Amino acid sequence: MSRSIFSSSLRLLSSFALVSLAGCAGADDPEAAPSAFVSELSATDTSAILALVNYPGTDLAVLDVGANLDARAARNIVAYRVGPDGIEPSIDDLAFVDLSELDAVPYVGDAAFRNLQAYGLAHPPPGGEDVEGVHFAGWESEAVVWGVNHVDVAVLDGMLDGRAAQGLVAHRPLASVTAMGPVAYVGTSALTHLRSAAPTWWNAMRGTATTPASLAGTFDSVAFDDVTAHVAIAIANGASSAELTGHGVTATPAARIIAARPFTTLAQVAAVSGVGTATMNALATYARSGTWGAEPSSTCIPSFESAVAPHLADLLFMSESDRAIELVSFPGAGVSAPTASSVRALVGAPSSSTTETRSVDDFFVAFEPSSDAADPDAALLVEAAIRAQLTNLICVKIHNTSDRAVVPVYLLGRTPCGDLVGLRSIAIET
Repeated sequence: MSRSIFSSSLRLLSSFALVSLAGCAGADDPEAAPSAFVSELSATDTSAILALVNYPGTDLAVLDVGANLDARAARNIVAYRVGPDGIEPSIDDLAFVDLSELDAVPYVGDAAFRNLQAYGLAHPPPGGEDVEGVHFAGWESEAVVWGVNHVDVAVLDGMLDGRAAQGLVAHRPLASVTAMGPVAYVGTSALTHLRSAAPTWWNAMRGTATTPASLAGTFDSVAFDDVTAHVAIAIANGASSAELTGHGVTATPAARIIAARPFTTLAQVAAVSGVGTATMNALATYARSGTWGAEPSSTCIPSFESAVAPHLADLLFMSESDRAIELVSFPGAGVSAPTASSVRALVGAPSSSTTETRSVDDFFVAFEPSSDAADPDAALLVEAAIRAQLTNLICVKIHNTSDRAVVPVYLLGRTPCGDLVGLRSIAIET
């Protein structure tokens, strides 16, 4: 779902929420008429009120006791904001976009606006921050600052490049996200991953002032310790579709996880339709791999390609019809040894296709010169580069039911940077 469509859906949902709340008010709402006081409010007042009522820290106690609202108005404001699931922060939260929307909440009228104006100006919620091109809402900044200052270094190390994690820990306590920007290896990628952990850390922060809440447990028969659970939630909240599918989550549950964000517990992830043991196991494996949040290296793939590419024009892959050989690469997909099934998923082969694992030597034996003028040492040079730079080599044939004569053949291995690279050609088998 696109951002614009999703925003429109939430706005439509908000109208239903207001109708529902109004139905509960009955005929005894003395503030049912539009507020006259709203027209007297300045732009500063308006911003202060909206910031206050949209801040997830503005709970029932703040509105009822701190701002001295009618208890019914306070309850209705919170109920509207947290959305149907009753969880905050979560994907269905509803922000008030203007004061007319707030005025439509039952029992909110002139008296409520006067009290909200006074309290909002005297107790402004934290402002947002923009750091390295990443925007943090005020509550996200609070949560990330708390999390970075409190969680175990192992949690940060699982989310970020290890050097960024160590740098942040060395600079504790940090007063703002802005203060994290200058820390070495903390850039756009690291900050995006930290922001994805904000819902989890927000709830942990609200539950205790000293230590994060434990998220450990068994979900869909897969056990998570606390560190792995924290990282897995960050992955569920922040990973792209390509990152999820590249680490063993199949396409449908990956799409549904992304659509249901954000999550604060793994129980919420496990409850997503289509998520089961296989998906939770993939998340656990990804979380334990230490690659989530690591800054991608730009050296391994280019060095492999520079060693191999110049010789490929001199080679063909021998079968019933000799074919050219091409380079393939899958950045970040080499965190574990490749298997026939993982290769099939990476290359996007149809689910009906079958795989056949062959000897790596078979792939090299199939090299032949592309012409009489070809470099006679090309095959040896390519094989030497592959064996020197890659580990866990695998040769996989993929048989498609729609055309069993044309068989893609892959020779892949892992780089030291955690990528999967290698060669691809076609075997003709009639």
